[in-house]
This record gives sequence, C-alpha cells and structure tokens, in this order.
Amino acid sequence: MTNVIPIKNIYYMLSYAYDVLKQGDNVKLSNEEFDNIYDLFGKILVNGLSLLIKRGFNREYINVSDELPVLRGRIGIDETIKRQTYILGRLNCEFDELSSNVLFNQIIRTSLVTLIKYKQLDKVIRQQLMNISRYFEGIDIIPLEKSHFSRIRFHRNNRFYKLIMDICELLYDELIVTSQKGETDFKDFIRDHRMAALYEKFILNFYKKELPNVTVHSPIFEWNKDVDFTHIGENFLPVMRTDIVLQTKHRQLIIDAKYYTNALQIRNVGDAKKLISSNLYQIYTYINNSTFNGEKAGMLIYPVVDTEFDFTYSIQGKKIYVKTLNLNSKWENIYTRLREIAEVI
Repeated sequence: MTNVIPIKNIYYMLSYAYDVLKQGDNVKLSNEEFDNIYDLFGKILVNGLSLLIKRGFNREYINVSDELPVLRGRIGIDETIKRQTYILGRLNCEFDELSSNVLFNQIIRTSLVTLIKYKQLDKVIRQQLMNISRYFEGIDIIPLEKSHFSRIRFHRNNRFYKLIMDICELLYDELIVTSQKGETDFKDFIRDHRMAALYEKFILNFYKKELPNVTVHSPIFEWNKDVDFTHIGENFLPVMRTDIVLQTKHRQLIIDAKYYTNALQIRNVGDAKKLISSNLYQIYTYINNSTFNGEKAGMLIYPVVDTEFDFTYSIQGKKIYVKTLNLNSKWENIYTRLREIAEVI
C-alpha cells in the first residue's frame, strides 16, 4: 500500500503537518520530482538553510572561560590559583559571549553531516548540502540525543528555525548508523511508524487550515465512570486520546486516522473480509464517553491506493462513518476528498 505513495504527496502532507505552507517559496517544492523521501528532506534543508544564512544564524549568550592578560567579566579564582596564571600576568576570566555555537545550530550541523553521508542521496542535493555546511564550520558537531529537540524553545526571533528543526528531528528518528564505511542509512520512512504519525498530523492540520469556521482539536476524553461506585484500578484505564475532533455549535465528529495496510481483514480462512473490529469498538467508545451535548458521530479514515469505499452505520442512534483516502491519486483529488469527508459535520 504505502510503497507507491508519490513523494510529491508526502511533500504536501509534510507541508500541512508541520505548517510550512505559510513560509513561502523557500520550501515550495511541489513541482520537483524526488527519488526518495530523503532527497525531499535534503532539498527542504537546502532551501530553508539558504534563507537562514541570508538572515543570519541564531545567536545566544554562552559562558566562556579563558586566560586573558586583562580582566574581562569575573575572575575564576580557583582556576587562576590552580594554574598559577597570575605569575605570567594572565587571569582566568569567566564571561558571557554572544555566540552562534549554540544548540540550534549544533543540531543543524550534525544533521547535515549525517544526511550528506547517506549513500542514496541525490548527488546534486549532496553537493548543495556540502556547500551550505561550510557556513557551519565554527559550529560544534555533537552526539545527538532525542532530548536535545525538547530543549529547543521558539520565539519571535528564531521561529524561522521551526521547519528546519522538524526535518532534523525526523532525520534523527529515522537514523540507522552504519559503522563500516562511515556511511549513514535510514529506515524506510514511508513504511515506518513515522508515516502513521504524519498521516494523523496531516489530517488534523489540514482541517485546522481548511475549516476556519469549525473547531478542530484533539482532546482527551475522560471515562464516563459511575460516580456512586468505588473503582478499583482506576489508574490502569487506558487514555482516550482522540486523533481529530471537528466541532460546531450543534455537532461533533470524532475522527480516528488509521494508517493500516488494509482497512478490511479476513479473520479466518474462507471468511469474507470485514472491518477491523477493534477500530470500530474504539470509535464507538469515544462517542459514548464524549461529554458534548449536541449530535455526536464517529469516523474512521483509512489510507488506500486502490479500492475506495464509504460506509455509514447508525448504532443506538449514533452514526459511524468509515471512509478511505487514496494517497496515490493527484493532490487535487486528495484535497477534494478530505473536504467531502468533512461535509458530514
């Protein structure tokens, strides 16, 4: 299923999921063709970093310790005495200095080095990344950890880093390091679990952007527990974290975006294909535990590249829709299909 999704469509999904459409021409790549998803990531970095270089790197104050002939900042007394630098007329000084060698730029340079080593990267894109990497020669290469990305804080002066950081984090999550030839390899992004997360985030942000008159969010529902009962093991109840909820004053549509290879499955040999029961149970449970006072409905959206279908059920007065989204069609068709799906709200 997923191995035939056009890279161009993944570009559009990334654009919505990471809210980069508003950033303009620096990431407008919809007319270009790419052999693999990492060529796309590389080109996004080329365009985004070219703009960043023109604007100037993000700089922050960092603490510096150095031996100087004149006092700057405060004296590091312990180090001055330990090294006896005062004999040579020098002091160990500690001071703050505005520097580009900060976590933002360290993550970027490390990611550039990693992607350049990817053996299947397009040669032109590799050369472009190598040219850009020369601007980062004063930036440290660090052993990246997942926690580095959570330490990043965005504000008005560095928000243009957001897309670049998102791509760097995607590269980190997909990385497989090969130690034999100093090369880099990555997981198959379109088959990996990251594609499922992208699919969900894409649909959520698509509706946030395209349905301005509808409340679009992903709330956590509480279990509708009986108040006159002492619950044992309450902390072990699973969290009902919704994927997407579309809501107007009178209607609520709870959507679960299921990135499955097949929306229909055969339970036993000789049986007819059926919908996946656990998915239906889940969306039905969400509907029953929603505290919304108006009309409530649920929907499952599966991606397909061949057969599409539209099923509608009414169970105890609550509607459940099962829809498919063909990711192997033209982007215009995907756009239209998502708008049609939302018409039930």
